[in-house]
Amino acid sequence: MSIRVVAGEIEAKDVTTRVALPTRAQPGWPPFERVAETIATALRPFPAHQHTGVEVLTYVIEGSASYEFGSDAPRPLTAASTMLLTAPSPISHAVKPGAGHTVRWFSLVATLPPGSDLPARLQPGRADPKRGSAEGTIARRLIGAGTSITSAVGLEGVAIQFESDATSFQKLGHDRAAVCYALAGRGRIDSEVLEGGEAALVEDAAGVALQGGPGFHVVLVHGPRGSTTRAPPASGG
Repeated sequence: MSIRVVAGEIEAKDVTTRVALPTRAQPGWPPFERVAETIATALRPFPAHQHTGVEVLTYVIEGSASYEFGSDAPRPLTAASTMLLTAPSPISHAVKPGAGHTVRWFSLVATLPPGSDLPARLQPGRADPKRGSAEGTIARRLIGAGTSITSAVGLEGVAIQFESDATSFQKLGHDRAAVCYALAGRGRIDSEVLEGGEAALVEDAAGVALQGGPGFHVVLVHGPRGSTTRAPPASGG
């Protein structure tokens, strides 16, 4: 098993975005190209941008906004909304807060398998809370098993909130890479300390143990390990 913790960096072109991948310390982590969290308001929006050859997972942590996808009508976003954009060819999207509203979201970009012949599509979902596998935790399935959202990359993901001191065991797989991003609080992933704004990069692990107390909140996403990485994407999640 290998676990490496990397600190998020404030993005130079957008000071309301913290990027955990890519950074100077960790330029890539196949199949993941980008892991970030963003806060936006109507007065300080996150601009529309384009993606190609990737899937983009968007998970709203708090607030409300609308989601714009290509030429489709905007879709409402509220806390716990989840969107998966599959973009084999160039497609644009944006998260736009309404007047007087603030929205905070987590985003992850993963490379589509070579030769993917898929239409561009958007899958909306809602990550409803359920008692986690460990007492004192609340789990929200974001993507994959237990949700209506299927990933062409093969991503599986969950958000876990700790209400009291607890340990949550999460299955991965020796053939999979994982990113565990701390949205808030302080805890551990196996023996490594993980704090808000940091990401743990995990590989060659059957599973991991997440330990934390009240206020610890993480997103864990894993997918098949890639052998190469593309150049960093030109735009955000």
